[in-house]
Amino acid sequence: MSAVSRRQVLGGVALAGAVGALGVRQFVGPEKVPRIVIYDSRKPTSRAFAHGFAGVRQIDLAGEHSRNWSSVRAIRRDGPVAGMTSWNDYVAARSWLEERGLRLRSEQRDPTHDLIAWAMA
Repeated sequence: MSAVSRRQVLGGVALAGAVGALGVRQFVGPEKVPRIVIYDSRKPTSRAFAHGFAGVRQIDLAGEHSRNWSSVRAIRRDGPVAGMTSWNDYVAARSWLEERGLRLRSEQRDPTHDLIAWAMA
């Protein structure tokens, strides 16, 4: 397990605060609040993002790689999905979700933390 710097934690908190300040609806679209959040607990910013969606089903990609993405592949068209992941994880998740009929609603790159915040519905 890698050490998390204070700067990474503060960056994650700042991003989560920004999502909170803008409102969840601003991020995922005015008509939908995510039913599922996909994040990577190995990345402090991604963890902070997921923390901003309390009460929503969450899928942590840290364990998904060893399980062949079984939780992500099991998602059906149950409603909107939001995530903050690496580019490679985003592309893989987006592909599986598009096969289930979900379409990209928003995508925002965080170059400081090398992550993509995205929403599909």
